[in-house]
Amino acid sequence: MQKSLKLELMGQAVAALIREQILSGEVKHGDALRLAPLAEKLNVSITPVRDALLQLARDGWVVHQPNRGFRVVPIRRDNVIDTYFMWSTAEGELAARAASRSTPESIVVLRNLDAELHKLEDHQSKHALDLNAELHTAIHNLADAPKLLWFAEAARRLVPLQFDSTFHAVPGWAEINRFGHTAVIDRIEMGDSSGARKLMFEHFESTCTLLVTWLDGMDLWETQPAPGSSETIGND
Repeated sequence: MQKSLKLELMGQAVAALIREQILSGEVKHGDALRLAPLAEKLNVSITPVRDALLQLARDGWVVHQPNRGFRVVPIRRDNVIDTYFMWSTAEGELAARAASRSTPESIVVLRNLDAELHKLEDHQSKHALDLNAELHTAIHNLADAPKLLWFAEAARRLVPLQFDSTFHAVPGWAEINRFGHTAVIDRIEMGDSSGARKLMFEHFESTCTLLVTWLDGMDLWETQPAPGSSETIGND
């Protein structure tokens, strides 16, 4: 059991490294991803590399062609926006559920985390990301809606920059991370599900705007997708 978990975690770590290579341009759209060379380069065995590529194929980053291996697929701008819309919708509903279940104790937890973000001067740090994740996790736990959370997490994996590692690199992120949660918490404390839903949706959509604007300058997008093609991030 422990060995299986270790391999799973290693596969996730390798998947994150390959995503970074795609985003940095180290590997290009259409490039083949070979198991043995990747394993040697990353100093791991072939098994976690295979697991990582299968995960990336499920999430739309690469395509798996039987007997031909894996290759990187293009990223379409509209697919990123659509993915973010689904993520924003799920997170908005989670905030609405949290508003319907809030307690004085849960609000204290959220207020304390929000206060830490307000005081934090360095929002380009792992600590800033960790505080952000802790605050949103507290809302998720309060919502107690596991299926909604599953959809939110599925959408998060498809966004071409992972919040838990590198989103702080996006210009404008610091301002949203520092001050973007207070109004949502206000609505949760009031028990205003409709208001919490709307504000959390807008909170996530604002990060979408920042991300897409940033990626616009990176020559990352597939500009002319082939008609009927499914080999782009966000398509099955």
